[in-house]
Amino acid sequence: MDEAHDGPCSDDPHELLAEASHVSSCETCHAEATRFSEAVRLLAHALPAPAPESGLRQQILDLAHAPSVPLDLNAYEWQEPIPGVKLYVLRDEPERGMRACLAWGSPGARMATHRHLGDENILVLQGRLKDERGTYGPGDICRSRTGSVHTEEVLPGEDGICYVVYYGPLEFLRV
Repeated sequence: MDEAHDGPCSDDPHELLAEASHVSSCETCHAEATRFSEAVRLLAHALPAPAPESGLRQQILDLAHAPSVPLDLNAYEWQEPIPGVKLYVLRDEPERGMRACLAWGSPGARMATHRHLGDENILVLQGRLKDERGTYGPGDICRSRTGSVHTEEVLPGEDGICYVVYYGPLEFLRV
């Protein structure tokens, strides 16, 4: 290897394929690539693991309180703050600024655009939900950090049932 490179020599897929082919057939380059890969692996294990952000452990424990599915939806006294979306508060801990709710949304129901004044974790129990960052299905967590802005929508198909843990109020925005 005559030159040092910070990355691939080219972005061209044909040149990258030719380079990979050369490395696999050239004993010297293959040995160098193997030594480099091993050095990177050892370096990754030598670095200290990053500390989790403050409060993350408690947020995970709060999500562990999610009810099991299937749910008897008739067992709850739902409130309907917006058409197509029903809420039931399961836990409310004002001293921690935490409120855990079940949310039940009809397909196509949308939450208005809002800003989070505290973190929010949504565990999807049934159905599918989307926001500007992605699509979430059963078992997925949609995590919104303090200050983030988004709009959730229940996707077509079955009703969306979620366990939502809020760590502060929402500020609804006009868009």
